[in-house]
Amino acid sequence: MKNPFKSCITIIAAALIVVGFTQCGSEATKTPPQKAMYHWKTVFDLDSAEQAFIKKHDIARIYLHMFDVAVEDFTVVPIATTKFASAVPDSVEIVPVAFITLDALRHIEGKEAEYAFLIAERMIAMCNYNNCGKINELQLDCDWTQTTKNIYENLCRSTKEHLDSLGMELSITVRLHQLGESAPPANRGVLMLYNTGAIKSPNTRNSILDINHVKPYVKSVEYPIPLDYAYPAFGWGVLFDSNNFVSIVNENDTTDSPTKSIRKERPTATEIMAVKQFVEDKLGKPDNCNIIYHLDNTQLQNYSDYEISQILAY
Repeated sequence: MKNPFKSCITIIAAALIVVGFTQCGSEATKTPPQKAMYHWKTVFDLDSAEQAFIKKHDIARIYLHMFDVAVEDFTVVPIATTKFASAVPDSVEIVPVAFITLDALRHIEGKEAEYAFLIAERMIAMCNYNNCGKINELQLDCDWTQTTKNIYENLCRSTKEHLDSLGMELSITVRLHQLGESAPPANRGVLMLYNTGAIKSPNTRNSILDINHVKPYVKSVEYPIPLDYAYPAFGWGVLFDSNNFVSIVNENDTTDSPTKSIRKERPTATEIMAVKQFVEDKLGKPDNCNIIYHLDNTQLQNYSDYEISQILAY
């Protein structure tokens, strides 16, 4: 079967013959900007409010989801690929991000170097094709477990070696439960201070962020690689039927069912700042920047400009 990663890279590369590879940097930036956002949608289409947000808060870096790496029909494939409907602002640096499922990790065991090359090159090709500017860093996002840790470490090692040859760097996301483990090979990490609780438990108060979920994992230790911190500025509803988790829904949804209920979740700025203070007391200031998840005006408008500034402040 034809490899879907290779097919995509070939098609994009052919188009790039016309526009050239001039956007891809040969030297990695050593001092990233101090204000950043995640963009986690399958369409990159900034509205006027989001563009104004970037300008008002001096957002200089966007961690932009490019695609997921998953398994379909027993084949590792890129899915949920982001489409670009608007131009990338000249004022921001883009860090492309690929999310890797655990099933995909298990399927690439023994072929980590091959897929490291394919994943990295697909991200780079997409960035060039969509005029994302000079790329200094790529990011891998994976909620690896003990049984998949070695595979992920091999994937990161091969990715980092490939990026080293291109003058780029590799960053990884770090979940709270991964803090006590050795770090996979990477130049830096982003500690994800959101989705911290057990979303499927009816006893959870707020699965997006609760300082009581954070405290057991954050100790006064130095993580093996530099860390930046990502905080949530979003909310949702969690639908239960007879205390059994059903799905994530819009936070404004309602239900008339006698057995169904919706738990509204949205961390307040006060709650976010309490976590920020706690994490900095234990782990120190972020290496280079604080990051907000994510760039979506319908979510961000629930927080004042002052609150956003406080969260982003270094």
